[in-house]
Amino acid sequence: MPLTVSEKEHWRDRIAKRIDKKITAITSRDSQLFQRLKAEAREKAVAALGLTELLAAQSQIENEKKSLEEREIEVCRQVLAKVRGTTPDRVDSYHRYSSDPEVAKAISLRQMLVEDELLADHEPGREILKLRLERENLLDTVFLATSPIQIRTLWQQVSDLLGDELSQLQKSAMQIVPVAD
Repeated sequence: MPLTVSEKEHWRDRIAKRIDKKITAITSRDSQLFQRLKAEAREKAVAALGLTELLAAQSQIENEKKSLEEREIEVCRQVLAKVRGTTPDRVDSYHRYSSDPEVAKAISLRQMLVEDELLADHEPGREILKLRLERENLLDTVFLATSPIQIRTLWQQVSDLLGDELSQLQKSAMQIVPVAD
């Protein structure tokens, strides 16, 4: 009996969890390498977007604002302390922080691309990229594994037409004998 869409999605999610677990194991073997690659990817993403100088200026302005806000809070604490007849360290304070989500998103997207390029330069990184690709293609892979020969043939023909190579799991899924209805 063919699997329902819900069942196929269930198997995709289960396999994705196993892949995620393997990726975690790989990254934990040399966490400093992956932290360094992530930082380098962000730096290159910022540069590729032409934001290095602007973000440095923004950071400097934010530091100046922070300093002014801290000074303002301290003066307010001193005023309140005087009014209350106490010392400034006994007056509560707060700190505000904001960031532009659009800029953060652009950097994050570019950082992911650069991070993939950096991962490709290291054996464990290549393994992670391969596993991520399998995870991204899981639903297609599950459908291929449970589809009739006509769908598999069409999928292969479309892949050939587009010049796409099937993933390792998809190649294996194409070899599974379809269940007769």
